[in-house]
Amino acid sequence: MSLQRAGNGTGDPASQLEAIRERTLELTAAVSDADLERQIDPIMSPLVWDIAHIAAYEDLWLVHRGGGMPLLHPELAALYDAFETPRAVRGEIEQLNAPQAREYLAEVRARALDVSSEKGFDDEIFEMVARHELQHRETICQTLALAQLGGFEPSFRQDLPLAPGHLSGLDFVRVSGGQRPIGAGDDGFSYDNERPQRTLPVEPFELGRATVTNADWLEFVDDGGYRESAYWSDEGWNWVVSNQISAPLYWDLSDPGQPLERTSCGPRQLDPDRPAAHVSWFEADAFARSRGARLPTEIEWEAAASWSGGAPNDPLHANVDQIAFDTSPVGAYPDGASDCGAFDLIGNLWEWTADEFDGYPGFKAHPYPEYSEVFFGCGYRVLRGGSWATCGRVATPSFRNWDLPQRRQIFSGVRLARDVKR
Repeated sequence: MSLQRAGNGTGDPASQLEAIRERTLELTAAVSDADLERQIDPIMSPLVWDIAHIAAYEDLWLVHRGGGMPLLHPELAALYDAFETPRAVRGEIEQLNAPQAREYLAEVRARALDVSSEKGFDDEIFEMVARHELQHRETICQTLALAQLGGFEPSFRQDLPLAPGHLSGLDFVRVSGGQRPIGAGDDGFSYDNERPQRTLPVEPFELGRATVTNADWLEFVDDGGYRESAYWSDEGWNWVVSNQISAPLYWDLSDPGQPLERTSCGPRQLDPDRPAAHVSWFEADAFARSRGARLPTEIEWEAAASWSGGAPNDPLHANVDQIAFDTSPVGAYPDGASDCGAFDLIGNLWEWTADEFDGYPGFKAHPYPEYSEVFFGCGYRVLRGGSWATCGRVATPSFRNWDLPQRRQIFSGVRLARDVKR
């Protein structure tokens, strides 16, 4: 298996499913069954629920609806349906234990491979199921970061490339205006919220050459950014005060001479050249205001995310696919820079945009409304670009992620924008 597709899947559908599953099992094998079965944080599922949910989703779409076979365990359908069993109750209900969940995965996979050999898969449904597992791997990574498990070290972890250093998220590149295609076209797979594609006018603007770095953010902290209400929206300031927020989620500033950042694989020194991670939309918005800038709109972000040679979606050109289980210093993938000169638009960290999550004009739910539509108009904010935990197969320039403005468990960062001075 080549480096750039490890755990991402290439070849015929069966080979792709097996490659994706291999990495899922490698990731969860680094966690004890006891930790898989407990609810690590109230906003996240027990990891064992995620594992069984992956199986239930594959059985529903590839085997039952695609292959015409009855569900393997119809009694589990509601239990492992994301809307029938919301996260708030998943730690309290009786469910499969870790060995049973792994057995469920294996049994469903055997059935899916039978369908593949006998009649094949619908291309769109197959891609949806493959990406579903890839996206849940990132969710698992979020939970593992919250867990802070001692001695956690996935077997596939690799070293990151070197970076030039001393880049700042306060340096800008110019993005030219004009008519730009926004959203996904009809060629290839995309989710319903990425469609229909439109051509929209974009005014020239400036975008951060890099995401905001730890060095940039440390200045914000030292300058009293978390104590200055003028930088914050009313809702954001209430969140800061109510929750006593004073730094990004995993920063440890207890020793001013040696600031630390906690990661899934243990604490390390706060690297000034890495991007500031695990910040909320409220924090992103406040930081931007404090620097006389703003967050880019979705349209601006996607207009900047253009590559004449195609978007970088492999670990040779972007920090994706969980290969290092950490952020990389900004600018570590110069060959993946976009045409406007911005680094790391794909991978490393999701980037908050100014927009609330809603459907594009002409939106049609497909193949089921619960993927996107139920979240429209509910205060969720859009993130773009993917993270180190996102598989390159998912991290396309038109892919839209979303979360609530107070959430910080997501692998999120900040890229600034500002209007062109006239």
